[in-house]
Amino acid sequence: MLKAISRSVTAGWYSLYLPEAMAWLAALLAMALMEPGEAHLFSFCPFSYVLEWCPGCGLGHAIAWLFRGEFVASWQAHPLGVPAVLLLSFRSGKLLYMYYRNHKSEL
Repeated sequence: MLKAISRSVTAGWYSLYLPEAMAWLAALLAMALMEPGEAHLFSFCPFSYVLEWCPGCGLGHAIAWLFRGEFVASWQAHPLGVPAVLLLSFRSGKLLYMYYRNHKSEL
């Protein structure tokens, strides 16, 4: 009985692995394709509207510079650009691995 409940709970969670992985990969792709030298038109960040300062400001530009191979410009835009790309890539890879591992065990 407990094994069946555990399996149904696990099945509910791993069905969300693929959408989350695709969202992170789409976000990385969008940042890779943006033009880093231009100013942004709008921001979803509430800090930039209220405080006019944000601890993550420039992170998207840093990732865009990083995908172009401009490591110095990436560092100047935001020092956490490289760790962010590594973290999001690792998270996406792990989610895809867990999804396909669990999906394969169902078949």
